[in-house]
Amino acid sequence: MPTILYNTNSSLISKYRRSNSSKPYKRLLSKKGHIRLNSKSIRDTCEREFDYARNSGIDNSFQSEFEKDSVEYLRDLCSSVFPNSLHQRIRSLEVLPDLQINAFFALIFQNYIKSWYGVKIPTDDSKFLTELYNVVQDLIAYMKSSKINYNDLLLDYIPYLLSSHLKALKDPSLSEDLVFEHYSKLTLYDSKRYPTLFTDIIQRKLKTRSLLQRSFLDSFLNELVFGRIIDSIMEPYYLLEGLNRICMKVKLNSSMNIKQKVVYSKSNYSSWWSVSKVKQKISQMARLVSYSTSIKSPNIDNTSVPEIPFLQRYVFSLFTDDFFKLSMRKPFLFSMCRTLQHWISKSNNLNKFMYNMFGNIIRTKITSPMTIGNFFSSLRHSMFPNDNMMGPPKEVPIGDAFLEFREECICNLWDVCKTYKLARTLAIERSDIADLVICLSKNRDCNKLLLYKIIDCVVAQLI
Repeated sequence: MPTILYNTNSSLISKYRRSNSSKPYKRLLSKKGHIRLNSKSIRDTCEREFDYARNSGIDNSFQSEFEKDSVEYLRDLCSSVFPNSLHQRIRSLEVLPDLQINAFFALIFQNYIKSWYGVKIPTDDSKFLTELYNVVQDLIAYMKSSKINYNDLLLDYIPYLLSSHLKALKDPSLSEDLVFEHYSKLTLYDSKRYPTLFTDIIQRKLKTRSLLQRSFLDSFLNELVFGRIIDSIMEPYYLLEGLNRICMKVKLNSSMNIKQKVVYSKSNYSSWWSVSKVKQKISQMARLVSYSTSIKSPNIDNTSVPEIPFLQRYVFSLFTDDFFKLSMRKPFLFSMCRTLQHWISKSNNLNKFMYNMFGNIIRTKITSPMTIGNFFSSLRHSMFPNDNMMGPPKEVPIGDAFLEFREECICNLWDVCKTYKLARTLAIERSDIADLVICLSKNRDCNKLLLYKIIDCVVAQLI
């Protein structure tokens, strides 16, 4: 078991020691006058620091002479956390997405590393923070240079995981206590695999010989990142809240489109020949041409057309068979879809056209520096509202309040289906929407395991 040694003869120890700090630790004095802490002590320390960072002190906003989220503001934020030796490197970072990513990790390090490293363990050594900064830069560079097969990842692997997830949770006879046990058996879950697999990969990437750093990172990743933070993210309430927001946005866009159609109908000119309508059609055609044209990207391998036809990817079976069950509800429509799928798959030009369009949508909508930068900026705002301490957790409704919120989510999703006439076209019923929402909100641990498997697929693409 890894051990950590630090000097107990320093006069600063009593200054920074809490009155109850000796209770959780079993202190063993070595021959050299050091205190030896095992990895369990480090894990307990991380848990206390997590609670302490949330519950103590006043969360004052980060002070900077520049406007919040500006380039200069983010540089000041990173420079306030990392040592002076790194300030020149911080000023040379690319704005998108490198600076946004480093600003997020700077606040993570400030709350859960600088709160004890150099304070509770007095030291002027900045090598630990410098190493962590280098790890973040190596990770960013590795992600940029890695070629990810998004065709397999997004069209086959993740849809298959979603299909297995929904099928495993559809048994209504199981009690809440047996849901995860039943789910684990159906998905062949190995309890020793996650999150130790991800932690070991990061530890090997760090290549540190320091027992302090290794023990801390092990507890930091397993207990905090892959423990409490992912537990909060995969809480069923937050999943339903995200789904509810998407539905509300879709309904708002639909209502705006209806208002525009009413305005066009009242105009003296035909809707097709109105200037704005013509511009809209030209814009849509230009976007279609740009998406269908092959554009090279450093981390997308689009040099050749995959052997598997685009329409025979698993994602289409996920919708036609698992979600909509067209073979039972709309057999004629299902046979038409299968026929078109068969004949279109035989055309190499159409397959190349669809693969190019899909790859360029991924490049512009998901993996673009702007999208990644905005994602980390939103994550930073939600976790650290004032760019200082972690904000308080949102109260999650339980009992009748949660059931009421879940019913609201079902109603909104059903309204979206009716707006786009999916109920009539695909024979979807309200009970189908209710079953889907109930599956998503049935068990947090099942959702967490699904996320672990998705991360596992991403890691397999990167290694």
